[in-house]
Amino acid sequence: MEAQLKTEKKAKRPTRYHSKTDLAGRYRVVTRTVDRWRVLGLFPEPDLILPNGAPRWSDELVVAHERAAVGKKGAA
Repeated sequence: MEAQLKTEKKAKRPTRYHSKTDLAGRYRVVTRTVDRWRVLGLFPEPDLILPNGAPRWSDELVVAHERAAVGKKGAA
């Protein structure tokens, strides 16, 4: 029984999406800064646009961007 539990895959967590306000709070900037980062190519485009036009970024996309940004700082 125990061996069977170990071989089963863990249930995948549902994707969490971040709003522009969430991201601004995460990085301690105003929402306009997030917009500017997108225009300058310093932050990825959202991977979801709601029907009302509001952009949303998946947790995976945000974490991948942060990891890549940390790698760029270390290389300089």
